[in-house]
Amino acid sequence: MALVISHNKALSTSPLKISAPLGAAMAFMGMEGSLPLFHGSQGCTAFALVMLVRHFREAIPLQTTAMNEISTILGGSEQVEAALLNMTKRAKPKIIG
Repeated sequence: MALVISHNKALSTSPLKISAPLGAAMAFMGMEGSLPLFHGSQGCTAFALVMLVRHFREAIPLQTTAMNEISTILGGSEQVEAALLNMTKRAKPKIIG
């Protein structure tokens, strides 16, 4: 028979720890020769990077498209292309995710 336990404390979760982009980046880092790319602002990527560095205690290779207000409104395809070209020139990854 099941035992139901009730708690008087409210549930609290960190949205970053359960975020889909961070989970996808961690999945890509598990593949050999891969390099994850976050499509967003530098601040969001830096926050995720800090969380991963604190957890793994080593350097984490996260890249970003570095979107700003103007590129978000007018379209960010140039930032995506620039990030992809920069990544392939510098790191030569087998997989970009």
